[in-house]
Formats: sequence, C-alpha cells, structure tokens
Amino acid sequence: MIPKGAGKRPMDTSKQPVSAPSRQAVTRRLLGRALRYRGVIVAALLSSLIAGLTQAFPILLPKLFIDHVLSENGPTEDLGFFDQWIVEQSGRLADAIGQGAADGRLQVAWLVAGLIIVTVTLGAIARFFNEYLSKYLATRIIHDLRNDLLARIVRLPMGQFIGTRLGEVVSRFSNDVQTTYLTISLFASQILFQPFLLLGAVLVAFSLSWQLALCALVSFPFVFLPMLLLGKLVNKRSQRTLASLGEATESLNQVLSGMRVVRAYRMEEAELERYRHVNGGWARRQIRLVRTKATGKALMDAIYGLVLASVLVGGSYLVVGNRWGVQGSTLLSFIVALASMYRPVRRLSTAYNRWQTSLAAAARVFELLDNDVEDDEDRDAREIGPISEGIHFDHVGFAYEGSDGPVLRDLSFKIPAGSTVALVGPSGSGKSTVADLIFRFYEPTTGRITVDGVPLSDASRSSLLAQVAVVSQDSFLFNTTVRANIAYGRPGASLDEIERAAGAAHIHEDIMALPEGYETIVGERGARLSGGQLQRITIARAVLKGASFLLLDEATSNLDTRAERRVQAALDNLLEQRTALVIAHRLSTILNADRILVMEAGRIVEEGTHAELMERRGAYRRLYEAQAG
Repeated sequence: MIPKGAGKRPMDTSKQPVSAPSRQAVTRRLLGRALRYRGVIVAALLSSLIAGLTQAFPILLPKLFIDHVLSENGPTEDLGFFDQWIVEQSGRLADAIGQGAADGRLQVAWLVAGLIIVTVTLGAIARFFNEYLSKYLATRIIHDLRNDLLARIVRLPMGQFIGTRLGEVVSRFSNDVQTTYLTISLFASQILFQPFLLLGAVLVAFSLSWQLALCALVSFPFVFLPMLLLGKLVNKRSQRTLASLGEATESLNQVLSGMRVVRAYRMEEAELERYRHVNGGWARRQIRLVRTKATGKALMDAIYGLVLASVLVGGSYLVVGNRWGVQGSTLLSFIVALASMYRPVRRLSTAYNRWQTSLAAAARVFELLDNDVEDDEDRDAREIGPISEGIHFDHVGFAYEGSDGPVLRDLSFKIPAGSTVALVGPSGSGKSTVADLIFRFYEPTTGRITVDGVPLSDASRSSLLAQVAVVSQDSFLFNTTVRANIAYGRPGASLDEIERAAGAAHIHEDIMALPEGYETIVGERGARLSGGQLQRITIARAVLKGASFLLLDEATSNLDTRAERRVQAALDNLLEQRTALVIAHRLSTILNADRILVMEAGRIVEEGTHAELMERRGAYRRLYEAQAG
C-alpha cells in the first residue's frame, strides 16, 4: 500500500540479476500458484510415473531376444526369476492363441510382442495425459498471473506511470509472461516426467547387474555438475537478455506511436539506427546466453562419453572373465539402460536451463506485482453524492516525490455548486496538478480539499469518481465501437440514451454518417475520426455518465476554429446546471466562466470575471492580449 501524499515514482523495472535467494523466492511463488491446482498436479505425476516406467521396458528387449529367441539352444534350465516368468507366460500365451506347439523361442517372441503392444499403448495414453495436463496447468497459472498482473497495474497510483517506459511494461506482460508459460509447461511435462523415466532405467539397470549399476551411478553426479555450476550464470544472463528485449520493445513502441512525427521530420534512418543499437544489444546478450547453455550441454556429453566408454571396457572384462554373472546380452542391455538413463538427465539439464530463464522472466513479472498499489477504501470512508455545496481548496500545497520544490503553494479557492470556474496560466503553473488532486491521483502535501464539506482524504474514492466526468485535450477512444466508447462510463446504457447523449454533444449526425453508424469501429485511439469528432464523442461520454462535476482540461486546444465552435456548442450543453472546473489555454473559450483563476508558479495571482480581470490590466490581460495578437 502507498501512503497518502505519495508523489511521482516510476514503477520498479529494475534490471539487476536475480540473486540466489530471489530465485528461491520466485520458485516458491510459482509453485504456490501451481498448488492451486493440486488435483491436476497429482494426475500429471501419476501419468508421468506410468509413462516413465512403461518406457523402461524396451531396455530389456536386447537381453530377452538374445537369451530367449536368438540363442539356438533356447532358454536354459538355470533361469532367474524374470527369465522363468517369461518362459511360463510365453507358454500360456501360446496355448491361448493356438501356438502351443510352436518353438519355445517363437512363443517368447509372441509374448514380447504382446508386452510391447501393451506397454506402448499404456505409455502413449499416459504421455497424452502428461502432455495435456502440463499444458493445462501452465495455461491456468499464466491465465491467473495475467489477470493478477493487469489487476495490479490498473490499481497502481497514477504517479507511478510518470517516467515509466511503457514498452518495458508491455515486454514484461507479453514476452516475460510467455517465457514463464513455456517453462511452466516444460516443468510439468519434462521435470515431472524425466525423473520417472530415469527411475525406470535405473531399476532395469539394477535388475541386470547391481554391481555395474552402482559403478555407473557413482559417476552420474559428474554428469550433473556442468548444469549445476552454470545454472546461476544462465539465470544472470537470462535476466540481462530479457532486459534488453524490453528496451527493444520500448524502442519499437516509440517508433510506432510517433510514426507521424518520425515521417514528418524524416527521422526514419535515425530511428532505425537507434533500434539497431538496442536490438544489437539484445542479440549480443542472447548469443552469450546460448553459448553458456551450449557449453553446459557439451560438457555433459563429454562426461557421459567417458562414463559410457568406462562401462563398455569394464563390462567387456567382466564378460570375458565371466565375473559378476555378466553375459554379453546383459552388457548390451545395460549399455541401453545407461543410454536411457542419460537421455532424461540431458533433458533435465535443458529443462533446468530453461527454468533458470523462466525464473528471470517470472522475477520481472513479480516485480510489477510487488509494486505498491493505492490504499483500499476504508470501510468508514464517507460517500459523496451529487455536489450540492461545492469544492474547496484550503491552503493546499503539493510537491512530487524527488522534485526540487513544490508545484502548488498555499492554494485556496472555491468552486461553488452549479458554477463554472476556469483555471488559466502559463504551462507549468500547476493547472493540471489541481485536476489530478481532485481525482485523487495524488494527495496534497499540505492543506486539504473538501467536497460538500467532506475532506477528500475521508471520502470514498469510488463515490467521488462517480460524480466526476472529464473531457481533456487528449481525447482517448478505445479500439471498439462508437457505441461502446460513449457508454464507457455506463456500460448498461440503452441505445436511446446513447443517441440522446450524442445529440447533446452535436455528434449524432456525424455518427450516423459512418459506415456502421454506432457500431463502427473507431480504430486505434480513434484513428478513423477527426479531432473534432473525437472530442465530441468524449463529450457525449461525459453527458451520458450524468456526473455532477465536470473537468474540462484544455478541451479545445488542438482544434481548428470550425471544429472548436462545434465542440464549444457541445460543451455549453454539457455545462448546463453542473459544477465545472475548466482548464483553458485559449482564453476565448472561458469568457463566460463565473470565475477565472490566474495561476503562476503554483499560486493564484488573480481571480475574477473576464471583465473584472481585463479592467485590472494584470497577468490575465497580458495573456489575453498576447493571444489576441
């Protein structure tokens, strides 16, 4: 939670690598989210166990065929438990399928073929469920993570967006979340499955020769060693690579958002060069990351080769010397078992490296989730109804966090209910900050603001904002229908109510002239509409909301004279019988305001009606005459 009075502070987008404790913390948080779906995890584990054990059966095939099928003498009398079981079951199967008179070796072949069909079918079913459940689990976790992430972002204080690179946020929301999804899926499908496959291979190896199996297992920690030693470096380089990807996304975002400016100033080559620079930084870091991962895999392969060669030579001596009961068929199956043991180890290494990359990505996502959010409303917060008395600034001062000085200084004024008060002054005088304080995007550093006598700090934020509508110079429309944009403040409004609001805003006829009328998609930020149309649609949105207080923030500053007249007519309808604060750049638009406040350097230096201020020959008159030419 943030304390009241917090100012501008960009959200944390730190690029520092995640330390070991942080990796552990991120792992716990991811696993905590996974545990919400315990039933899915249990089912995935069960399917992994079945799939792993069924895939171990083919390891025994070389020994079975050599000893029982390919040997001219067939099975001997001196049989172990498993061999004896094979002989007995093969005879029963042969009798059942009418092959009782067949050669004993062929009977074994029939049994092995049947076992292969059963184990492969069972393993295929288990692998299907393992793959499906792993993707399902990853999808649900990322679904929840994305919802929580946006829920956190929309509740961040407005001040935290100041100075924050939106491209970096988008990169974390898309690239980092997607990386986390892929690796959670890999975790569920590989990290949960491969240990069971390894277990099956180890069990078979011990059944063949427990002495050889022990010798092989003693050497296997050395195979894991490169993965463990390079894991931390993979995590650090993954973090840096993802940070570079965020920079590249931010660079691209700026070019696309400012394409008109880029083309108008012929800065295509400069922007392309800037993108090449940041994209090159990502490529260099990605190559380092790939090299680190490839080094680990190569070292593992080399160590495994040494282990395999040692087993092959040592096992050959055992076969030739007839020691430990190791026969040629046993050694051949054991080498297959050893290879089957290495495959899951190598895949676990790959999964481990990807997991380190995912931890770096997930850490960046959790950084956003861990940002402070606005205080939840106090249960004792007072409800604000339609404004009946007015808004009062009482010796209000405000300074942004980390700024050199206050933006507002001892500001005192009233906006009586039903009146229109205008704020004018040069850029940087604090006009927009006044609006932000009314919206409670920030809290005053000193003094207080009251609405109908209720301090804003004690008021319910939701009830306050229900009484406020805004029309600003930046007319933002969503890439949806005209109808949905007008009804944004009242999603349940009927089409008749929407049309009446559009009529009051002098935009109904323009809308009906569009290809699909009110169902026309307006495009990104209303790209298919003119500036005047954009502004009047936002006015219709404010009319439909029916708020008792209006904030007009330089609502006509970006319009030509003809569009300004139409918008001003719409604003006149909107202002009827409402309380309003108008922040104006063009003084011609506030001549009829009930009161005009002139601001300079965060203070009110003059106030009065237009006529009164013109008579005083002060700051207001100088501004007016400068605009009049």
